[in-house]
Amino acid sequence: MTHYRVGLIINPIAGMGGSVGLKGTDGDLITEARRRGAVSIASQRAALALASLKSLDALTVVCCSGEMGADAVEGGMQTQVVYTPGASVTTAAHTRAAAEAMLQQDIDILLFVGGDGTAREILRSVGRQVPVLGVPSGVKMHSAVFAATARTAGDVARSFLQSSDRSELLHDAEVVDREPIGDDQQAGPPKLFGVMRIPQVAFLVPGAKSSATPDDAALLNGALERVAAMLADERVSLIGPGTTMQRLKQKLGFEGTPLGVDVTCGGVCIEKDVSEARILELIRERPSRIVVTVIGGQGFVFGRGNQQLSGRVIREVGLANVVIVASLEKLAALHGNGLFVDTGDAALDQELAGYVPVLVGRSRTVMCPVR
Repeated sequence: MTHYRVGLIINPIAGMGGSVGLKGTDGDLITEARRRGAVSIASQRAALALASLKSLDALTVVCCSGEMGADAVEGGMQTQVVYTPGASVTTAAHTRAAAEAMLQQDIDILLFVGGDGTAREILRSVGRQVPVLGVPSGVKMHSAVFAATARTAGDVARSFLQSSDRSELLHDAEVVDREPIGDDQQAGPPKLFGVMRIPQVAFLVPGAKSSATPDDAALLNGALERVAAMLADERVSLIGPGTTMQRLKQKLGFEGTPLGVDVTCGGVCIEKDVSEARILELIRERPSRIVVTVIGGQGFVFGRGNQQLSGRVIREVGLANVVIVASLEKLAALHGNGLFVDTGDAALDQELAGYVPVLVGRSRTVMCPVR
């Protein structure tokens, strides 16, 4: 019987800033996230990934103690704790130390729960020495080392472990992150930090985030004018982040928040960079809509970079009131894999699955599958 050894490292603070309108939890941002009432979601994401591995007959989860790993492992699963952070609040240094400890344990694959910042720390300690796979939990996830969702991370890991030729599944994947620039610490452009080896199984591991080229700019401009006219009504409109949405906000006459959610009513901006809690206040018992775009190269509509538009918000707005805008080139770059959602609400993700209209021009709409 083959015995599998899976490493697990959880960044407990990963993703905490998303629902409260922050652009990450790096550095001092975690203090602000907690002040705004953010709660940890990383352990829950880890448990979803591990659930897919429970069917393996002989498995040891090689992990860290407490909230960096062991707390997320269900009873009945064999664990081996190889690192204890020795601090109540974990830091990037703890992530690096944990990864270095994993390298000494002859693991088959290392699962890490976090975002781009966590991926950078894993890269520094592990490089290409052992296969890794990210379980998405961060606010920023531009890197190509993440599975589509937490659950599919477990599916990919299981397929990799049971493969007769694991080397055939391994590919180099980019670790990309944004660093703060300027006095206001705004996020700078995406930067490549290196590559790690990941198992890639069909659409379960999307590529790195990319941007659309200006080839179809005129067509996309028509789509944005179409939406801008739509937003002139009295509905409360929640406009998501991204460069495409930034262009929409400019058409409405204001400089929006590139990495945040802004709110309009009657075509006028009424609030910028709002959190999930504030959104729920603004839309309570009021007709509303959500306007989002597609993350280039990945295909995500919800769950990456726009966690303020949470499952609770989407349900309150109503699935019929979600407007998706994207360029044809951005959709073509997905190579038929379709769009992705990862709201953290499995039932809602199922409701969102199927075919949805995507506005690509002034009078043109295409139907895209949502996985």
